[in-house]
Amino acid sequence: MDRICLSVAMLPIAKELGWSAGTQGVIQSAFLWGYLATQLLGGTLADRYGGKLVMGAGIAWFSLASALLPAVAITPWTAAAGLTLPAVLAARFLVGFGEGVALPSMNNLIARHIDPSKKATALGAVFTGFHTGNLVGLLLSPLILQRFGWRALFYLFGVAGAPLLLLWMLVVPGRAPAGGGGGAGGAGGIGLGQLMSKPATWAIIVANFVNHWGYFIYLNWMPTYFYRVLGMDLRASSLMSFVPWVVMAVGSSAAGLLADGLVRRGVPVLRVRKGIQTAAFLGPVVALMALANPAISPPLALLCMTAALGITSLGQAGFVANMSDIAPRHAGVLFGLCNTFGSLAGILGVSVCGFVLERTGSFSLIFQATAALYVLGTIVWNVACRADRQF
Repeated sequence: MDRICLSVAMLPIAKELGWSAGTQGVIQSAFLWGYLATQLLGGTLADRYGGKLVMGAGIAWFSLASALLPAVAITPWTAAAGLTLPAVLAARFLVGFGEGVALPSMNNLIARHIDPSKKATALGAVFTGFHTGNLVGLLLSPLILQRFGWRALFYLFGVAGAPLLLLWMLVVPGRAPAGGGGGAGGAGGIGLGQLMSKPATWAIIVANFVNHWGYFIYLNWMPTYFYRVLGMDLRASSLMSFVPWVVMAVGSSAAGLLADGLVRRGVPVLRVRKGIQTAAFLGPVVALMALANPAISPPLALLCMTAALGITSLGQAGFVANMSDIAPRHAGVLFGLCNTFGSLAGILGVSVCGFVLERTGSFSLIFQATAALYVLGTIVWNVACRADRQF
């Protein structure tokens, strides 16, 4: 919720401050600068101290940082000093810095506590919760914004971190049970050079890069697409953006159940990982090419956006699950490494999208480029993916 609320609030904030589409893209990407900075750090700390403690610290950090945007960054004092834009970038960087430890910590916890035969299902459930945060944010943000103003949005979502942190510390186990999980407990250190020496790691890195390029464009620009291209108002654009995330949340769980079910039926893990990830990449290509048509109707645009996000969610049982296939004792740091490249893709995609939109007034080129990346990612994945333990 803390990261998606800006995609809704950006519309009135940009109008208030006179930001161009290019500036909006840079601001949207600032979250990812911080997110990138703590991927490797979060994974290394999670493998050393456990995902529970690292994630708990992250929740406290990003909840406090969320309130900085209205409290510190966009104020009469920063405006008088000409520092509004740098202060906004810094505030969003700090939110991303706290949230960057989340997924490496999650991957560490699953590797430590979940039986390998149920790993994809567990990942699917986790990502369903992850996407549900986007759903709640998109549902509540326009209501809060219209009633209390955009500043209240960041204060309320920041305060929501307190009960979340309490629940996390009470419910999540701190240490792996004896002899349980994926055997990640007590993992020794591993160098980045060693991790990056295997083609299997690069398959995941490329898949992560391609996936995150599309994901963060959808996440940050979808309300603007519905508002600017399809002519919807703020509330309608947020609600239209809500539907694809519902399908993505459901698809994440379905992908995990499907993958684990196939493995239990005797389908080789490598075939499952390759097949599911291939579908996750090639499925959205047709939808994106339809979205590239500037004359697309709103109902068809919603259908295509929903298809693109829903099918992409299959990747939770593809490249994401593959990380603990090849490195069960180093799942946190491997996730951090691969997600560093993914975060870089997000920064590039979100920023480039803003500048392309400013220059052309259209999302067509962005949708076409994303479709091409999906095809490239499919080729690399099928050539280099492995499912046996590499580290």
